[in-house]
Amino acid sequence: MSTDTQQQVFWEQQNRSFSKPTPACDLLHPEAREGQTDPALTETQYFGFSVPEEHIHGLTYLWHHPNLGVVSGGVFAWRGVKRGPLEAELFDMVTFASDDCLAGDLYDYKLPNGYHVTTQEPMRRHRLRYADPGRGNALDISFEAVMPAMVLANGHHLEQAMRTTGELTLGGETYPVEGFNVRDRTWSELRRDTLQPGGMPPIDWMTGAFGDDFSFGCTAQDNLDSDPDWKGVIEASPGDPLKLGWVWRDGELTPLVSSRKRSRRTAGTLFPEFVEMELTDACGRTYEMKGTILAACPWYPWPTLEAVICSVRWECEGRTAYGELQRGLRPDYIRAFRGRV
Repeated sequence: MSTDTQQQVFWEQQNRSFSKPTPACDLLHPEAREGQTDPALTETQYFGFSVPEEHIHGLTYLWHHPNLGVVSGGVFAWRGVKRGPLEAELFDMVTFASDDCLAGDLYDYKLPNGYHVTTQEPMRRHRLRYADPGRGNALDISFEAVMPAMVLANGHHLEQAMRTTGELTLGGETYPVEGFNVRDRTWSELRRDTLQPGGMPPIDWMTGAFGDDFSFGCTAQDNLDSDPDWKGVIEASPGDPLKLGWVWRDGELTPLVSSRKRSRRTAGTLFPEFVEMELTDACGRTYEMKGTILAACPWYPWPTLEAVICSVRWECEGRTAYGELQRGLRPDYIRAFRGRV
């Protein structure tokens, strides 16, 4: 395996084509360790869920470092806007547990905090479970694919719209989870926590599903000509601000080829509040989308990254979707802007 494709994670490079999904995409990739001894070698598994009418959002995560023999991950859910993850109604993440729990691959595993995932049919159906009776928190949610997975041409990352069905209990109150979410998975990548020279502007991973027939994923920065706050302070990433994008529309999966995006954020927290964007796919179709943040909470998956996880109400072509925006903030940006009016 060439290590060249592993030196940048998917949001640091432009991606304009797909590869064919296979059931193996949903399982561990031990072959990645052949000739690759870097401790940053990574596999991840992400699922999200929401109760939009209650402004509740949540996620579950698995981060495997196969060369270190450890896993991190768990469950995270909250209502409204929180200043930090420890304010969330549910935040139960373990770090650096033994990867012995993955002896059954990703077909069935349970982390030490009780987070339990069953892959009932690779690339089609998953079930997530968790319970903390003492705090009155629990979830039991099934995910079923409503589209084939988008797999990047390098074969290291997938995204897929899923129908969510189940229940979430927070503080003893139970809510139905009935909607959609776009999951993702990455494997055979090196995820290092080193800082880039000159810093990195905020970048957003955005997803939404309007129904079985229409969903999208887009990873992009604000365009320079929209005068983002970081313009002239932090150097823009080279090339197109669109790093990755796709649209599933009426049974067809098409890559995005351009984006025009601007966003508004709060002064004190730097959390996003509103997003406008125009997306163009490879067939020449244009989608104008507006996104309003319903819930937001930061998370620190590694020390040099603040990931602001948001529930978003998207509007496009007279339809409404509930999805996500995950904004990556780096120290240079936070030092320059946090707390300034």
